[in-house]
Amino acid sequence: MRTSPAATSGPHYRVEIADLHSHRFTVTLTIASPASLQEVALPVWIPGSYLVREFAKHLQSLRAHQGGKKLSAAQLSKHRWQIACKPAQALVLQYEVYALDNSVRTAWLDTQRGFFNGTSVCLQVAGQEALPHTLELVANEASSGWSVATGLTATKVNKQGFGTYRAAYYDELVDCPVEMGAFWSGSFTACGVPHRFVVAGALPSFDGARLLADTKKICEAEIQFWHGSK
Repeated sequence: MRTSPAATSGPHYRVEIADLHSHRFTVTLTIASPASLQEVALPVWIPGSYLVREFAKHLQSLRAHQGGKKLSAAQLSKHRWQIACKPAQALVLQYEVYALDNSVRTAWLDTQRGFFNGTSVCLQVAGQEALPHTLELVANEASSGWSVATGLTATKVNKQGFGTYRAAYYDELVDCPVEMGAFWSGSFTACGVPHRFVVAGALPSFDGARLLADTKKICEAEIQFWHGSK
């Protein structure tokens, strides 16, 4: 499944599982209407953990081209690049992300599962942060049996969740982590609000039903405390 980035006005990211054993995602960023001097950058922060991070150290082999012509991507700092291009043509950037940090902050990819935050994978396009963004997730043969979990809005996905998702703007994109693999998932509603759990690497002794029941009580108590009975 492949979705044309021309269907949207904002940046389109195609994230492919390149190699499970070398822990690499391949990313293709298409900017339909670039600036003549287009700047891109990886954030040095992540929502919920406001310390300076160096996510860009895992970004490798950045390449740029436009209309079949290779362009130079000038590195302005550790996490920022600039490309001189024609504003009337789509600008395409391709790069790889090394993913072997098993924390909640960055990205991970091995033979069991994949995970990433947009702050580690999706270059921010200067001047287009407020536009709608699309994210296309592509599995390889080795990960074809995996499923996807994310808070992003699905626009065209298969039954496993691979395909295209939409974010209203860049901050929403990077505020929705992506989990891929064979995970446990369960949901409940507390005071009319839907909640969903995704647990990767759950042991055979894992009690999902109890997790949902206990958390539902906690959420209902908190909602009623802050907002009153519903």
